[in-house]
Amino acid sequence: MSEKTIEARVLQEMRVILTDIARETAPVGNRPRVLSPQTVSRMQDCLSLISARERELNEERGIEMTSRPRLGDQKGAAKKVHFLNTKSVDKK
Repeated sequence: MSEKTIEARVLQEMRVILTDIARETAPVGNRPRVLSPQTVSRMQDCLSLISARERELNEERGIEMTSRPRLGDQKGAAKKVHFLNTKSVDKK
C-alpha cells in the first residue's frame, strides 16, 4: 500500500518544479527579481494548495506527515560532528 497514486505523484512533481523555479530565479546580490511579486504570490498559493491536498491524501491513507520544510537560514536538528584524523597524529 506504499504505492503512490497518480494524483500524489503529480502533486509531488508540481511541488518540485515550483520550488526549483523559485530557487533558480531567486535574486542574488544586487540583481533584481526575475519574477513579479504577483507571480511569486501565485506560486506560494499553488504550493499551499499542493501541501493541503497532499495532507488530505495522506490522511485518507493513514499516513502521518512528519517532515516540515525549512528555509535556508533556519537551523535543523542536525548537529555537526568532528572526527579526529588518526593518520595525521604523530606516533611516538
